[in-house]
Amino acid sequence: MTKGQQFAKTMRSNLGIGTRTRRIRKGIDLHADILECIQHAVFDAGWYSPEREELFRAAFGAWQSYNKHIAGYRANANVTSHINALSPWQFCALLGEMVDAEITNVGQGERFFADMACRLYAQAA
Repeated sequence: MTKGQQFAKTMRSNLGIGTRTRRIRKGIDLHADILECIQHAVFDAGWYSPEREELFRAAFGAWQSYNKHIAGYRANANVTSHINALSPWQFCALLGEMVDAEITNVGQGERFFADMACRLYAQAA
């Protein structure tokens, strides 16, 4: 199991996310909760167990890239729309994919989202 897959599995169990979990649960956006868990692992030492903290910290580059390009609407509009339409289960998988792609900074995230735009256009054609 890759580090990204371990991240996705641990994040899903941390928040109780299943394959049919909707994005909004009891008025709370689970995409924001997932990103907040990464933020707590990076900025609040001792928030999680050391193993879980290490896994969540690996997604810090993905967190930065998401905030800059998706939440900041710098990425292609189709990519932003696609990511916003993902279920929490799929969103964890996307962040895990970014961990496996070794996204450690915003520039690498920008290239990842540009490649994602090309894949989306190829699927639509």
